[in-house]
This record gives sequence, structure tokens and C-alpha cells, in this order.
Amino acid sequence: MIKDQAEILRKNFSKNKTKIILVTGGKGGVGKSIVSVNIAVNLAKLNKRILIFDTDAGFANASILLGVSPSVSIKDYFDKKLSLEECVINTPYGIKLLSTGVDIKDWIAFQKNFTRNAIEEFFNIAKEHDYVIIDVSAGYNENLRPFYIAADTILIVTTPEPTAIVNAYTVVKALSILEVEGDVDLVINMVRKKTEAETAEKVLRKTIKEYLYKDIRNVFYINFDHLVHDSVKSQTPISSFKPTSIVSQNLMKIAEKIEDFEFTNNKSNDNLLKKLLVLFGFYNK
Repeated sequence: MIKDQAEILRKNFSKNKTKIILVTGGKGGVGKSIVSVNIAVNLAKLNKRILIFDTDAGFANASILLGVSPSVSIKDYFDKKLSLEECVINTPYGIKLLSTGVDIKDWIAFQKNFTRNAIEEFFNIAKEHDYVIIDVSAGYNENLRPFYIAADTILIVTTPEPTAIVNAYTVVKALSILEVEGDVDLVINMVRKKTEAETAEKVLRKTIKEYLYKDIRNVFYINFDHLVHDSVKSQTPISSFKPTSIVSQNLMKIAEKIEDFEFTNNKSNDNLLKKLLVLFGFYNK
């Protein structure tokens, strides 16, 4: 039985080139979902097939930022009303969205039912896309352990505020326990003074080197701009709301850097397969 399951994974993923970008942060309010959504929108502008998985069950707001009102969520899959693929919706920006919902019942369903079968079915959907952007809840969620491990890129979003930096530090320590292999990029959001951003970068560079034994691959600064608030109110991603703004240019730079890196440093086709086999216990690292 185990051998058969491993063979199924090999058949489905051995030629897969899907890249998984996990977007995390130590606390709420740092703009993590805004960063996730706008990177997705900008990668779609680069003609990439994009899926966003908003895993912040009970508080999932990617749909709001994209201006869509999903009539379905992953809870419909848990309730056996729909297949997981039928829970994926289209958006006006050429990207697809899988939401875990905005109700307390959605949170309960996700915590209880997001098991190995659901994870395997998710990856079967993921492999049809160039990039999967996983917007995780603030802090660390043990339910999402497979995605931290499978991620090609872990994007840590913070702000120059001391509390945000301290909480990002805590996330890094949690990631060290998982022995994540993905590259780490740092996004310092809502930057008003460059010197404050540079201080935050210095602290987190040292932390990531100490706990993850690796250097930050890229550091991105995103300027503070009141237009972001306006775009959220209009339920339009800032990259479409005001594409000529500095903050939109900051966000496009992140997408372009991700795409450029993946093009010039493409890992072996079986990278995702190997990670899935480890996740599902078919062999150790």
C-alpha cells in the first residue's frame, strides 16, 4: 500500500516545475496578504499561471483584496459537497484563489480536517500552475507544516516597527525547528525612513544566519503609501489600482526578481516530488 502511494506521487510529480512561495510574518497588520496578492497579480502580468492559497482560515481576506466574493470555500470540500478543485475560483486578474473562508466555522473545519489526503489533493491542483502563493496566518501554524517544508521560497514580511521585528524573529526560530530548505527572502513593508528599514534588515539577517544557517537571498523595501489604504477600500490590488505608484513599482520588483531567479536558477524537476515523499514519510531527508 505504501509502495503504491509513493509510486502515485512519483507519477504525478516527477516532471513538475511548480514553484511554491510561502508568505509569512510574525504578526498581523504588517501587510502580508497585500504583499501576497500583489505578487500574484504581478506574476500573472508576466504570463504565469498563479494559484493563491489563503490559509488564514476564519480570517482569509485575499478574496476581499481581489474584489471577489467566493460562494465556496475549502469547507465545502470538507463537508463533501465539492471536490477541492471545485473550490478554486477565478478572479478578474488572471489568477486563481483557494480560500479557507472568513467564518469561525471555516476555522474549525480547517483545523480539524486539513489532513494528509487534503494536502495530497491540494498538490495535485498546485502542479497545474507555475507558482503557488501560500498566504499563511501570522506566526506559525503546525497544520501548515507541509507547506513550510515544501516551499521553494519563504517570504518573511515585517515592518520596521520593533514589535513586528521581534515577532518575525520568533517565526524564524520556529522555521529553524523544521529545518526548512527553501530560500529566504525578506520584505520590509511600510517603510517611512530608510534607516529604520536598514536596522530591521540588520537584525533579521543576523537572526536568520544564526537559526537557519543561511543568508537572506533578497531583501525588499516597500515604501509607506496612503494609496495602499485607498486600494484596500476599493478592493483592488494596488498594482492595478495605481500601477505607476512607487509602492506598485516596489511590488513589481519583487515579482520580477522571483521570476528572474527561478529562470536562471531552475532546480531539478523532481524537487517537489522529493519534498512530498519526505512529507508523506516514504523516506527521510
